[in-house]
Amino acid sequence: MKPLFFLFLISLTTIHGLENEFLGCFQNIPKTGSIYVSQVRILDNCAKYCFRNYYWYLNFYNDNCTCSNFLGEQISNVTCDTHCLKNQCSKDVAFKNTYRTGNIVPGPPRGFQIFNITSNNCRLLWKKPESYVKIDGYKITAVIVQTFSSYPPNLLEWWFGNTTFQTELSDLLPATKYNISIAALYENMPGAQIYQIIITRLGDPENLPAQPKILSDDGDKIRIKIFPVVNNNGPVTSYRVVVVKTDDNQGFQKQNVFPYAEAQKQNLSYYIAAELSPQDINQEFTVGDGKYYDTYFNAPLNPDSNYKVIVGLVSNFSGETKSVYSNASGYHNGISILNVYEEEGDSPGVIIGLSIAIALLSLLLIIGVIGFVILKSKIIKRRQRLSENQELTIQGPMIEVENNGYIHDEEHIPAIAHYRNLKQKVRTIPYSQIKVEPANLLGVGKFGKINTGTLHDNGNMTTVTCYTIHDKRMNQETKKGMLQELDILIKIGKHNNIVNLIGTSETRDVVVVVLELNQINLKDFLLGSRDNLSSKFCTMTEAQALEIAIGICRGMTHLHSHNVIHKQLCARNVLISNNLTPKLSGFGLAQYFSHNKIPDYTRWTALETFKNHPPNIKTDVWSFACVLWEILAIGGTPYGNIANNNDIPEHLNKGMRLSQLRYVGDNLYQIMLDCWQLIADERPKFDDLVQSLENLIDNPMAIIDFKIYSSFQYEQFYPNMELSVRPVF
Repeated sequence: MKPLFFLFLISLTTIHGLENEFLGCFQNIPKTGSIYVSQVRILDNCAKYCFRNYYWYLNFYNDNCTCSNFLGEQISNVTCDTHCLKNQCSKDVAFKNTYRTGNIVPGPPRGFQIFNITSNNCRLLWKKPESYVKIDGYKITAVIVQTFSSYPPNLLEWWFGNTTFQTELSDLLPATKYNISIAALYENMPGAQIYQIIITRLGDPENLPAQPKILSDDGDKIRIKIFPVVNNNGPVTSYRVVVVKTDDNQGFQKQNVFPYAEAQKQNLSYYIAAELSPQDINQEFTVGDGKYYDTYFNAPLNPDSNYKVIVGLVSNFSGETKSVYSNASGYHNGISILNVYEEEGDSPGVIIGLSIAIALLSLLLIIGVIGFVILKSKIIKRRQRLSENQELTIQGPMIEVENNGYIHDEEHIPAIAHYRNLKQKVRTIPYSQIKVEPANLLGVGKFGKINTGTLHDNGNMTTVTCYTIHDKRMNQETKKGMLQELDILIKIGKHNNIVNLIGTSETRDVVVVVLELNQINLKDFLLGSRDNLSSKFCTMTEAQALEIAIGICRGMTHLHSHNVIHKQLCARNVLISNNLTPKLSGFGLAQYFSHNKIPDYTRWTALETFKNHPPNIKTDVWSFACVLWEILAIGGTPYGNIANNNDIPEHLNKGMRLSQLRYVGDNLYQIMLDCWQLIADERPKFDDLVQSLENLIDNPMAIIDFKIYSSFQYEQFYPNMELSVRPVF
């Protein structure tokens, strides 16, 4: 029996190029991830079958072949026959000689389909591999096989989590053949690929043809020069010469352009005189020479008529045809509209009517100017009467909010009365109780400097943040913006996870807005917690990381309940209190930055925002998932492998998302993926995120593990990618 076994061993090594593939005698092989191959009765054939089907192990005994991806219980490191010769084996136990097949990566995904193919997009659908192993995610690659584009052929790659089984690929080139492949990932290693060849549909020609150069006009003939056009959206099949008789004042419609005979039947004043191949335009062309060009008749021109010549670009591909035309006398939405000539000279009635209209308008203008002067005088007098109570008031309604979605809903109340009521809701602090510390500058905001200070109240002294605003120096628009941002802090009230407004203190020259003081932001806190001297790489515990994330969600829930959209959520805009409570800042007047370096929010911005969609509560959800990744990465820079912020939107559009860190569990990473859903409505709300994260807090070590492992490295922090050096505001 031994010589036969070693013969099989040598055979397997020869086939697969492996060593030590025999593992021993095993029992209780798991049924999950296993398949019994009834038609195979020879060990060598069993090895080939299991290897071709991407199983990691083969089990063979008594001419029975099983492929599996999980080991059972090892009872011996020798063959089952040898083991049973030395030991009495029960016939009821299913023993298997187990070998490695040589596969160390997953098999190809199943059911790979590509459909809804357009000129720039396609949809993909797939299932997990049949030979089941742990799947970390999926990688999709699109390689250009053939294209008409002159753009450099970049390799397109997309990465998805292990729960994604369909997606849409965008930014494909039109009229291009692609080899699109997909592979499952295991420990960042791609498995076997499965691929399909697709051809995207023809796109509209990228560029309009230039107007032909008129070399000569003899009345009955026009000699022209046609210029070549670059088209990256498909082939340049031919150039079309269209003659337009301008005397008839017809608008040119590209969908109704016909050869000469058909145009005559339909009483059109324009027709196709010729279609020329790209090679033929190297020479001059004579319009009206009376010749046939393929099926098109280049009819002689009438010397007594006026003509224009339009050049069209025709692109044919896979049964589709697209065409565009040069701009004859004005181009709009792909349709060239010719000038319409009116009869020269206006009738006396028209002239009289215009004169009367001009006189009436002049009279109305004079009346308007007089009324404006009177109204301005009244306003000035009224402002003088209100001068003693004007520090926090403006004239006119407020309807725009710069940094959020809040608009006050008391529009029926006059602006002055509204802000008089608003001031009554703020604690007014006597200026004598405030001491601003000018030497301790925290930062600069839109409306002034921010320093630390002290609030003396009833014998107690509290360290606070003081935002000093020189109200009298502001113009009307600046004051309006300042009041709007103060309005936000007042309206949202107090919350444990918000930087709270304490009150305001006014003099005739300045307004001091007093806020809670929390000197360290979350970004600095995370970077400061990096510590690999102990058994962990972070002084922050796993539970604390989750509590900070939950606190941010609670703060965002409170903001959204007051219709405030943050729009600038990142770790730098979260302050940390002494008891590690996160407090949201970066909205309303609670927004300031140190020196002249201000955050660049590109790496936290939702994909749709780059496409000029207005921010909403779900764009904040996208940003939160990036902040959660920052927390887990202990302050690492999102997308640190992409140096240029301008490249981020393109990569997001191609499906790239922040990767799952090795020490973060699937449940937590899935929450992040849900926040990065392409369709905003499919993203969770912040109160749902609170519930999801709280469900994980009971056993944080199961989803986050900050223990140091052999290949651990911190995610890199790149300040230049996160900060822009430019004057603040």
